Amino acid sequence: MTLFSGSSLAQLISIGALIILQRFFYSPEEYAPFRLFFEYVAIFSSISALRLESGLILEREEDKAISLLRICTRLCFIISLIGGAIFSIYYFKEIEVFQHEWILLLLMPLAIFGNGLIQILQPFFTRAKSFITISSSKVIHSVFGSITQIITGILEFNFVGLIIGRIMGLISGDINYFKNFYKKFKWNQRDKKVEKDLIKKHKKFIYFTSPGIFVGNSINFIILMAFTSFYGEEFTGLTAAAIQYLGLVVMLFASSFSQVYYNEIAQINESKKLLKSYVFWLKRLFILTLIGWIILMLTPSSLVTSVLGIKWIGLMKIIKIISPWMAIMFLASSLSYVFIRLGKQKEIFFFDLFHLTLVLFALYGGHYIFNCKIQTLYFVTIVQSIFYVLSIILAYFFLNKAVKKEEL
Repeated sequence: MTLFSGSSLAQLISIGALIILQRFFYSPEEYAPFRLFFEYVAIFSSISALRLESGLILEREEDKAISLLRICTRLCFIISLIGGAIFSIYYFKEIEVFQHEWILLLLMPLAIFGNGLIQILQPFFTRAKSFITISSSKVIHSVFGSITQIITGILEFNFVGLIIGRIMGLISGDINYFKNFYKKFKWNQRDKKVEKDLIKKHKKFIYFTSPGIFVGNSINFIILMAFTSFYGEEFTGLTAAAIQYLGLVVMLFASSFSQVYYNEIAQINESKKLLKSYVFWLKRLFILTLIGWIILMLTPSSLVTSVLGIKWIGLMKIIKIISPWMAIMFLASSLSYVFIRLGKQKEIFFFDLFHLTLVLFALYGGHYIFNCKIQTLYFVTIVQSIFYVLSIILAYFFLNKAVKKEEL
């Protein structure tokens, strides 16, 4: 409840700021490069520690958890530089979309590092059950980011103002995490042998989870990149906004739930209890999702136009089109840590590759078969929905298999 209340307030602030920004300052065409920038950030920040941060919750000894945190922080810095260098290639390829804003080349590694640190520090404080720290960091991140974005909007910045605002939010959240870290913990003496043993112990995260997450987080970026190429920046901006609005609603609960859920199932040592826990939460999350989806479908499309203005006409239609995909994704992602608990990182990596193949087929197949942006979006939604249903079924299959073999 502590995490949920903090996440709720943070997401409500973000949604409120987003409405103001889109109503008064930014059009879909200006919103597209901002989302492309941060979808790219999400790809590299999600693997900034090669997913070793997932091992933080599994470490029962505080000394080893701090050593692993040091490894993750060092890796985050290195990956942010690599991600920034690779971004320069994409930037020059799409320099018209990014409106020749060269400052993005400097902002990219900073954004990856800032977002990567947050994703590393969250599981560390989840392990310590310092939920107030996590909640306060989310609220601070949202408040500082939103205020900065609105100020840059008033100062008539282009989409770069949105990016600077988001980065300021990330930095403020990181500062709060480290302030609380130094209040409750202290860095231990670096031991290279211990670090080597920790990397070896959690090598599955590096070999399978990290590339799998990289592929999975590339999906939204690929979708927006393809839509930009096929249908232009206006439709891409509308689609990006739809994904973000639904994503904020999903994250309102999913991020808080999944963190605590992972911490809890990490301590379950019987496969039957793990299966029971999975089914228990799947049923309740399904009911919550169904209620939310029905409310969304009953919401009149004119509501968005009246709030955001005529330039965002068509946004609600796109939100409703992609809502089944996002709803089922909410179910699957909330419970996805069960794969890690079962040690199925390798299998999920290949499943993520299958996901990428499906999305590429939906994008290019839909475009060349229908040659219509709306029909292509419907096709992508159907394929995405099928994938996340398969993900839920696969988790249940692995759990049943573990119960039959009486192993965990």
